[in-house]
Amino acid sequence: MARFEFKMPDVGEGLADVEVIAWFVKVGDRVQENQPIADVETDKAIVTMPAPATGRVIELAAKEGERVKVGAFLLAIETGDEEAKDRGGEQAGMRREADYFQPSGPPASQPPTPSPQPPSVLASPVARKLAHDLGIALEEVTGTGPKGRINAEDVQRHAEMLQAAKVPAPVAPASAPAKPVESEAAAGDERIPVRGLRRRIAEVLTETARTVPQVVGFHEFDADALVKERAYLQRHAEAVGVRLTYLPFIIKACVEALKQHPYLNACYMDGDDPAILLKKSYNIGIATATDDGLVVPVLHGADQFDLFELARRADELVAAARERRTTPKDMQHGTFTITNVGQMGGWFGTSILRAPEAAILGVGKIEDKAVVRHGQIVARPILPLSLTFDHRVIDGQEALAFIQTLRRYLEEDPRSLSPR
Repeated sequence: MARFEFKMPDVGEGLADVEVIAWFVKVGDRVQENQPIADVETDKAIVTMPAPATGRVIELAAKEGERVKVGAFLLAIETGDEEAKDRGGEQAGMRREADYFQPSGPPASQPPTPSPQPPSVLASPVARKLAHDLGIALEEVTGTGPKGRINAEDVQRHAEMLQAAKVPAPVAPASAPAKPVESEAAAGDERIPVRGLRRRIAEVLTETARTVPQVVGFHEFDADALVKERAYLQRHAEAVGVRLTYLPFIIKACVEALKQHPYLNACYMDGDDPAILLKKSYNIGIATATDDGLVVPVLHGADQFDLFELARRADELVAAARERRTTPKDMQHGTFTITNVGQMGGWFGTSILRAPEAAILGVGKIEDKAVVRHGQIVARPILPLSLTFDHRVIDGQEALAFIQTLRRYLEEDPRSLSPR
């Protein structure tokens, strides 16, 4: 028998650690190579890790909710393979990243495939923590999120149902004494640890706000022609199974404008020899709200698709992100981001850059407003836009030129974006 020690692989993109969301195995279990053993969460996605070898689990080095650094010991498997002695410290370099990290669900465009063992309960980290604190088994909770995903409200509802039925929830096992409540917390306040995606969001946005000089401009477009063009194309889109919103029009207009204003599709390279890197690919990030926080899946090569294909791919990407089925690859190498607050009724906003990108476009809700046209006050559908940009890369004149190019496509000639 040989002890095979598995270390956390490097998933790239500068990640230093991950959080263990759920173990599917325990010490003493026998596992087959490639069998799912754990879900871990990065700032990119929740991913499932397969067993690196066949054998018996003899040690787990982290508990659920703990963070594990890249390269740190994660678990040990007792195998009959003598070669495992030499493989233990080298497996991360011998296999491709994709061999270890797979999305916790199937890709957006592919049907589910059978799993070697029953999948884990799909639940947010906050829900898992709350269930643990209340002594509730997640398997007994009905999830109301996408694909039955359990959120904190579902756990709380289940706890209230047990209490109402006079069925006491099992008491969580005793653990170390709780730390004293901080002096600023009042009686009855709820303390929620900042972990997983929410912690990563806090770290990244704080660093960006601290290090990047950001400027925001606000603009209003007359969307009358855009509204009419979308209405005209709706039946054609429905005929080919495409849900046509305003987002693909905006994505396509941004791509055309970025081609003409390359400094908006760039990044600032800091260091001893600073430089501005003009990107030649057009990878558009789509800011997406999930139960656990904001994520930004990336539509790679957006310049290669027509309007209907952009609509289809954006829909698939956003759905996968909301269900946390995206892979790290789906979240990497963005060059420009769009955040659409209009779908939730938002108007103007000051978005924080998604470093190292140089710009992000905020899109508000199209609403009728009173405006003056030819000396008359009339009601027109108005599209609000806000552009945040890195002032180290982009000056105000260039930012306004980019906005005027967007205006030409979205306000004056949206037909040029259409697959007519």
